[in-house]
Amino acid sequence: MDTPSRVGIMLMLSLLIFNVVKGAPRTGIVNRACNTGSYSSDNPYANNMTYILEDMVTVTPNHADYDYSTTSPYTVAAAYGLATCSQALSYSNCGKCTGSVKSPILAICPNSGHVLALK
Repeated sequence: MDTPSRVGIMLMLSLLIFNVVKGAPRTGIVNRACNTGSYSSDNPYANNMTYILEDMVTVTPNHADYDYSTTSPYTVAAAYGLATCSQALSYSNCGKCTGSVKSPILAICPNSGHVLALK
């Protein structure tokens, strides 16, 4: 293979690699399921949901393997959560991803239990 062809191929591969690396994180919801049960905003479960969502957003990027499960500290109407980021993500992108679900999770399944998966 002659030199101009090699240079052309290397240039095309470089552009493809840099194009992939520069892509914005995708934080759209892939799948969701809402609990059929519901709670009112003055229910203790509402406070527990707020607690675990904030806890997962702040702790997951700092946790080993970006895999974090939590339980609300309040025993009345306990809430449970699990947040996981791909280990291929940077600390910053894991934080952006977990932070980007906090509001949608409450809007998509208002006043119900929530299960969401992200991509």
